Amino acid sequence: MSFVNLGLQESFAATIADAGYENPTELQEQLIPLMTQRKSVIVWSQSAAGKTGAFLIPAIDYILDNPLEEHHGSRILVLTSRRDRVNQITYTVKRLLDEEQQIRTGFIVSGRPYQPQMRLLRRPLDLMIATPGRLNDLVDNNKADFSKIELLIIDDLTAIYKKGLSELIDKVIAQKPADTPVIAFVRPDDEVTPYIRNLLPSAEEVTIEDEKSLLLQLPQVVHKSDDFTHKLALLDHTLGTLQGKPTVIFTNSSKTAKTLADHLANNGHNADSTHLLDSEERNLEACPILITPDEEGFVPEMNNDIPVIHFEIPEKIETYINRLQQLLNPEKHNETITLLATHAEHDNLKKLEDFLGEKLESRNVAGLEPKQNSRAKKANDKPEGRKPQQRKPGGAQANRGRKTAGSSPAAAGDKQQRARKGPYGRTNNTQRKSSGSRSTTPGQAGGGNYEIGGWESKENQGYATQKPDAEKKVVIRYKEKKRRTLVK
Repeated sequence: MSFVNLGLQESFAATIADAGYENPTELQEQLIPLMTQRKSVIVWSQSAAGKTGAFLIPAIDYILDNPLEEHHGSRILVLTSRRDRVNQITYTVKRLLDEEQQIRTGFIVSGRPYQPQMRLLRRPLDLMIATPGRLNDLVDNNKADFSKIELLIIDDLTAIYKKGLSELIDKVIAQKPADTPVIAFVRPDDEVTPYIRNLLPSAEEVTIEDEKSLLLQLPQVVHKSDDFTHKLALLDHTLGTLQGKPTVIFTNSSKTAKTLADHLANNGHNADSTHLLDSEERNLEACPILITPDEEGFVPEMNNDIPVIHFEIPEKIETYINRLQQLLNPEKHNETITLLATHAEHDNLKKLEDFLGEKLESRNVAGLEPKQNSRAKKANDKPEGRKPQQRKPGGAQANRGRKTAGSSPAAAGDKQQRARKGPYGRTNNTQRKSSGSRSTTPGQAGGGNYEIGGWESKENQGYATQKPDAEKKVVIRYKEKKRRTLVK
């Protein structure tokens, strides 16, 4: 199917082809005909393929087919929750038009002076792109009038609603003419779904299920940690709250998976890494806690009732999607997906949030709050009332010589300290003492009194490389006994 068959002007359809739009996507095939018929539409997808072109192509076609020189304000308003989307939409508009086909566009975003934007609202524009925060300020000050707009497009209604700016949408819809159609892109949500259906009761509905929109429907929570040992404490707590429920844990490497398997076994869990198990044991019935490294390319069978823990966040988005591929379906996932992220994984987390188009919810566990942010803040704080240092006689060269001479032993000490550092920033050849901060009772891992910042103390260093005590090998012997039974 070509764009000409979707009810667009032939001249504009040729321009679309020159811009690189060869064949319409599934969303474009369904949405463009409805928009050319001037119908209101609720699109149940916030991130479908070709979304920007799906609403801009019929919007530009309408402007070109209905030129209007004398008018006041904007004819089409596009609301989007993110500033980067404003740039994307503006770029797509320029891409879809040739030198002879021009429309007047403008944008309103936060961080810009108010006066030029107030003047922009009074100009005869064809297309206005705005973020809701700044536009809401202008509406509250009676600087914006939408009584004559001919089309309203809400690029990501769910994100705007979650930011507490649904009143702006109510105000715009209350001002617009009754026959002005509204196109709203919505991600299904328990609060947003009834809101939009009450707002647009007679609108057509289009449902597009893509990986991104399905991924956004999964309940995902981030627990931030300072280091690997802090992660282990958060993992113990999370498994303790699950009370022995079969769980899948994802890691990036097989080395980390083996470390987790040893740690969990020593804390009374029946857990193992899939790369250490036979093929018939790589399931949650044979091993209730499966640790799955991405290196092995294996994902165990899961359903919507299986808790998932990402002990490490992968660098590639495709890897993250592959981990959860079996859960990407219209049915609601009943268990929260937990992501454990150190400060070193900030870039991977940000990359994932940029792909999703919104920040994931972040939570702290009482007694296990991350400490690194507070330490960095204290380091950056300057003491009040400190007088500026005065230069001593002798000049900069003399001072520099004294500093160099006095700092060489310290520098050598720093190098020696760095040389002793082991994996995850811990000091080599040190063992963590058993302080009772973590419970070793089977099924109650992480149930002890864990002090805030306890993973930073000297007695806890070397925890990740701790060798199991003789009395803690009962789980390992149980697993060997179980395998001999299977052989019989």
